Amino acid sequence: QEVDALLNENKMLQGKLHSQEDDFRLQNSTLMQELSKLCSQIEQLELENRRLREGQGLEGPASSPASGPVDAELLRLQAENSALQKKLKGERSSCIKSSSLFPRPMRIQVSLCFSYSFQRLQVEKEALYNDSRTKIDEIQQRKEEELKSINLRVQKLQTDLMSANQNVAELKEQLQSKQKEHEMAIHALKDQVACQSAVSQEQVEGMLSENDALRTNLAALEQIQTVKTQELNLMREQNLTLNAELQQKRTEQESFLAQRDDLNSQLQESNRANSRLLEQLTELGLEKDKLQQELEEARKTADKRKVMLDELAIEMAQEKSRHKEELGDVRLQHEKGVLSIRARYEKELRGLHEEKNRTEEEIRSQLRDERARTKELEGLQPYVEELKAQVQSMEGTKGWFERRLKEAEVPCVHNHLSLQSTGRDGNLSKYFWGHCVYGLLNVLQMKCPSDVQIMAVMLCLQLKDLKRQLHLERKRADKLQERLQEILTNTKTRTGLEELMLSEISSPSRMQQTGDSSSISSFSYREIMKDGASAPSTNKSNTSSPQSQRPADLSDDEVSELFQRLAEVQQEKWMLEEKYCTKPSPGQFCCVLHRGL
Repeated sequence: QEVDALLNENKMLQGKLHSQEDDFRLQNSTLMQELSKLCSQIEQLELENRRLREGQGLEGPASSPASGPVDAELLRLQAENSALQKKLKGERSSCIKSSSLFPRPMRIQVSLCFSYSFQRLQVEKEALYNDSRTKIDEIQQRKEEELKSINLRVQKLQTDLMSANQNVAELKEQLQSKQKEHEMAIHALKDQVACQSAVSQEQVEGMLSENDALRTNLAALEQIQTVKTQELNLMREQNLTLNAELQQKRTEQESFLAQRDDLNSQLQESNRANSRLLEQLTELGLEKDKLQQELEEARKTADKRKVMLDELAIEMAQEKSRHKEELGDVRLQHEKGVLSIRARYEKELRGLHEEKNRTEEEIRSQLRDERARTKELEGLQPYVEELKAQVQSMEGTKGWFERRLKEAEVPCVHNHLSLQSTGRDGNLSKYFWGHCVYGLLNVLQMKCPSDVQIMAVMLCLQLKDLKRQLHLERKRADKLQERLQEILTNTKTRTGLEELMLSEISSPSRMQQTGDSSSISSFSYREIMKDGASAPSTNKSNTSSPQSQRPADLSDDEVSELFQRLAEVQQEKWMLEEKYCTKPSPGQFCCVLHRGL
């Protein structure tokens, strides 16, 4: 830092020295210019003095320039006069030549004209000569006045010359003093520069040693830089490879996102099915709340019949336990269904990249199964015709049974009104309705033969059951037909239909509708799907993507034709199911009779 400070001071002193030298040079140049100007003025004044000292010798040359323009003017006038004379001579000669051609009186007139013009020209010549003389006199007067003014100026210039000489002497003295001061300052600055140069020389030697050390450090840094550049090149190559891998990962991510969208759509469908189940559970909860409210009202009014309530309490506890067990079974079944669906979705997710080898034989085997079932249903047509004949034969006895039923309904209605007034809950009403049904059956057994009575009741129950199931099956067939059309138009595969059937089957309403194995609706698409799903599940898991389930040798048109044929077979099966009916069980007979009453 001290060396830098000394170097900076040295630079500042050198700058000051250079600036002072420049100022001195400028002052010298200005003084020299002033001296040159004064010298030129002195020389001019000396020349004018010489001219003035000569006296009359100067007047001649002074008058000569004044008479110069007068002589020029005289020469011009003489030239004009000579030119006019030449013109006059030419005109005279031309007039003489032309007058020789004219007659004599014309010649006289021409001569008179020429004499008149000559006189006019002579007058003009005299006037011009007089004007020139007056102008020459005026010019001479002006020149005399100018000569007087020049003499006055010469006198003034002489006085100025004396004062200028004095100023020049003073300026020379000042210049000599400044030169001496400048020389003294230069000697002092040179001494300072010598001292500082010695100090700076030592500092320069130290800086050279430091410079050598810095050069060695620079060489080491350059080696490090080469190593770093090599590492940077390696990092760039690694970056390029990583970018390529990143692009591959992005493509894989896009494919996974598409798969995730498909799975999300399937999950939404399962959520919808779950929401339906929740709605049904809420309805059951509301019904349960209503039953509890009715039970509380019944407890308030049942103080007088404690003995009957004790007996019925045991039955109520049993009924509640059974109801809880059934509810637990339903919940377990629902949870198992949800878990099975989740497990199936997970299996489908794992097998998305592996399963692409499904063949045409699965669909053909399903078609064979459907055809076999249709043949079985066709074999049941004679039994259906026999039942129709029995129905026609029993229509005659229907009126008598209806009258008997109306007579038996009267005591049942009275019993029902008494039960409503006492405010018992739903289980008590079922208990008394069961007693009423048994009483009605006893009355019917007493009044009519047992075979005819049973056939009549079974016929009525079968008619009601057939109407109810026919209505439900028609609704379900319409929904399935719409769903099948959507699947065919959207070029989806059988998995969408399977999910639809599974959602229909897993719903509690469908479980209640198809719970009776002896009814017509029990033979539905659920059994077909279970039979069809059990066979391929041993080899591979079901998938949800259409591309993974489609065989490699089938086109879209062939797949659509197969689905149309499957829909036609299913429609034929539903038509046969409407015609088909089975004998109801005793439990179903009691329940239906209880509902009808």
